[in-house]
Amino acid sequence: MITAHLTETEIQLYVAEPELISDELTAHVQGCALCQSSAANYLLLFKSIHDTAKPTFDFELSALVLEQLPAPKRAFPWAVILVLLLSVTVAAVSALFFWSALLTVIVGMSGILFTIAGTGTVVIIIFQIIEMLKDHQKRMNILLIQKTLQL
Repeated sequence: MITAHLTETEIQLYVAEPELISDELTAHVQGCALCQSSAANYLLLFKSIHDTAKPTFDFELSALVLEQLPAPKRAFPWAVILVLLLSVTVAAVSALFFWSALLTVIVGMSGILFTIAGTGTVVIIIFQIIEMLKDHQKRMNILLIQKTLQL
């Protein structure tokens, strides 16, 4: 059995989560009147904190805050449109200049090579779709957590 008294932290832990305290500290508390008194005080304090009524307000705080926030402005995606137009232009110009070479490659390509290229393309598209779905699910979880925290 230990002779020194428990610290305030150990007594609080003894009251709040007694399974985390060693048997030696538990035996000390059971045999020490001073530590039992401190534990009883903390037990009473924890019980009164738990039993205290939650404060209620006669106004909706979230509504007051949301009123003061500016309305979100949806920006027009100029950068996306510019990159899209540039990509389409480059692809069209490349197809015009290299059409005969592309046609020769496509006609001369064996069926197995065409199948491998097509399969690779499909696999990449599937992985992209899965990644988009995972990202969407993660964002939805974040939104749901934020919504829960607002309640």
